Amino acid sequence: MSKQYRHALGFSNASATKEFLTGKDIVCPNWNLLNLYNDRLVESFSRIQSTLPYTQKDIKSIVLSAYKTILDKKILYSLSNHGRSLESVYFVWMQGYLSATIFQPLIENELNTKLYQNGADDLTNPDTFSRKSDPDLVNKDQTIFVEVQSGFKGSKVDIKKTKVKTSESAEYYIAAFDCFNGTYTIINTKDIPEDQWYENMLWEGALCYTIPNERMREWK
Repeated sequence: MSKQYRHALGFSNASATKEFLTGKDIVCPNWNLLNLYNDRLVESFSRIQSTLPYTQKDIKSIVLSAYKTILDKKILYSLSNHGRSLESVYFVWMQGYLSATIFQPLIENELNTKLYQNGADDLTNPDTFSRKSDPDLVNKDQTIFVEVQSGFKGSKVDIKKTKVKTSESAEYYIAAFDCFNGTYTIINTKDIPEDQWYENMLWEGALCYTIPNERMREWK
């Protein structure tokens, strides 16, 4: 395809031309499914939160507020991942967002510090939203960073090495929550043995570390 022809159609590259001509650029969310997902998020996280010994947050308000921001700022259409449906990616992203929200007091208590929302995808600044791998929580002195990871299937808890950072001047932690079994652990990334990383074929060969079961404990 000649550049002149693409330009005549109104496009500067081949991929944009292909998406337009094949209709792949037309995204029509399943609004009914998204609403059902929101209902499930409210119900499931309200139940999970009820097992925590901290002040209960209004999960419904948090979900609806986040959903409204995502729609108003057209963030919904940027949620895509390796061919998975937009609705599925939204649901999983919201699970992570809510996990960081309800488990923050527990993490603060264990690390004995005050933590604040961090990263480009926390909806604090929706105009600059970006799905980056920044840690979810940080203390105000910028010396403690926490990546919150949650699972809901009861399977082994794996950590991707790409999520792990270390620094001499700061402490990085992985706070892993198994919401299927009601267990968790908080690991300093410096404590992960270098020889225990392995290629996980379930995650496209990414290097992973499996948290030993004996490190997981109940939060209830």
